[in-house]
Amino acid sequence: MPIAKTLKETTSVLRDVPPQNAFYFYRSIGAPTGAAARNLPDFVGVLSSIDIASIQFHTGRGDFENWLRMLGEDSLARQITGLNEKKLSGEQLRMRLVDVVKTRINQIQKRTT
Repeated sequence: MPIAKTLKETTSVLRDVPPQNAFYFYRSIGAPTGAAARNLPDFVGVLSSIDIASIQFHTGRGDFENWLRMLGEDSLARQITGLNEKKLSGEQLRMRLVDVVKTRINQIQKRTT
C-alpha cells in the first residue's frame, strides 16, 4: 500500500466525521447524555469525563467497537474487545479505555510528523 494512502487513512480518524456518523453517548436505551464524539480525540475526551454508567452501557453492547470499526480502526476495536473480556468495570475500565485510545492517537500523530 502506498505510504501516502496509509497516512491519509490514519490521519482521517483524527478529523471530524459527519454528525450522522458521530458516537452519541447514552446512559441506557432512550437516555442520551448529550455528549458526542466526532473523532478519536473527542472520543477520548468524553471517555475521560462521562458518567461511568454510560461507559459500562456501551461496553456491554459492543458499541465502542462498532464505531471504531466504522472509522476503520479495527485494531483499536479488537483491543477494546480484549478489555471487555477482562470484565473490567468502574474507573479501572475508564482508565484502560482512555489509555488504549490515547496510545492509538499518539501512534497516528507520530506517523504524520
